[in-house]
Amino acid sequence: MGLLNKLFGYRWSLYIVMGNQLAYAMHENSALRIVGYVMAYFADGGKPVEPWSLYLNFNHKHQTIKLGPEHFMSDGENVTPALIREIESIDPGWKVKGGEPVFEEAATRKRLKISEYMPGDIDIQAMIDNLNKPRDVTFFSVMDEVFGKR
Repeated sequence: MGLLNKLFGYRWSLYIVMGNQLAYAMHENSALRIVGYVMAYFADGGKPVEPWSLYLNFNHKHQTIKLGPEHFMSDGENVTPALIREIESIDPGWKVKGGEPVFEEAATRKRLKISEYMPGDIDIQAMIDNLNKPRDVTFFSVMDEVFGKR
């Protein structure tokens, strides 16, 4: 975590809520970078399955936006102007440079990986060999569960 984030905290968070309980959180200064990680899941009207929900939280004012398919284009590659307007109404200075997000389990604050594999470091044979082995919890494995893909 950078020095400024240690002093002031991250600007935005994605709260992954199960029922009424915060289960996981992703922290990042750029709201658009955060929603970039989830937008493909909302393609073609996709939405979290019960009891899951996702909230984009502006940490400086503790204001949230409950994310739904209405915030994303059906192609899963863009956000709607309505979401941009909501973000801008909460955080007029929202256009900030992003960095690497931090993903953690809420109860323990244990940091978790975003993905099992580093970009450009995918070993197909290792993936096949590990198909039936237990996998570590990652951001994307949680999103698969949230959207009923597991």
